[in-house]
Amino acid sequence: TLQYIPPHKRVKVARETLEIYVPIANRLGISRVKWELEDLSLRYLEPMKYKEVVNRIAKNRLERESYVESIKEIIKKEIQKVKIEAEIQGRPKNIYSIYKKMEKGEKDFFQIYDLIAIRIICNSVRDCYAVLGLLHSIWKPMPGRFKDYIAMPKSNMYQSLHTTVVTPKGEPLEIQIRTWEMHKTAEYGIAAHWKYKEKVDLKKDKKLEERLSWLRQILEWQKDLKDPKEFMENLKIGLFHDEVFT
Repeated sequence: TLQYIPPHKRVKVARETLEIYVPIANRLGISRVKWELEDLSLRYLEPMKYKEVVNRIAKNRLERESYVESIKEIIKKEIQKVKIEAEIQGRPKNIYSIYKKMEKGEKDFFQIYDLIAIRIICNSVRDCYAVLGLLHSIWKPMPGRFKDYIAMPKSNMYQSLHTTVVTPKGEPLEIQIRTWEMHKTAEYGIAAHWKYKEKVDLKKDKKLEERLSWLRQILEWQKDLKDPKEFMENLKIGLFHDEVFT
């Protein structure tokens, strides 16, 4: 809806979205919403750079998609050999994250190897680790690129195994491995738990209770603070504090 408001207000709303609503989505573990908000904000804050990234992605889209399909087929055959059931997906990197890497000077566009990554969704944690071992047996893992967020989840309850391997073409490829329950949490955050709230014991699920406590705090601020500006400032401080200390 930003296209229907004056340009100067678009920038204000886009910046507010990036500073407030993106961190909220991240805090609640709603990655899908976070990525969409980041991309929409960038579109209005840096329209030329946004178009540049979009155009570069479009130029190589068919080649990348064909390559990812061939990789998925290799993984599928290897997994079938050991009789593990899993869904293999191609995961496009969101525009904002590509832009941030380029802005930091980390890499040229064509050196960013996770424009499209592979996601493998398994039926159990045991299968996740089995698939990880299988991948590392057929492709060489890159040192320092393995993260076990299953054993040590992120503060927003995100869980997955992350690894980067060197493919037959000699190119690095990022792979995420998770269960279906982990996938729902990664996509929808605490909303995934609300759907099955009758099965959730908040006393035992400390991470979920922390997220709900934080939401309650926001609602209390909204009640107590009559000035919208004061509310937003308190919210920013709370978000910044959590980014530093979690």
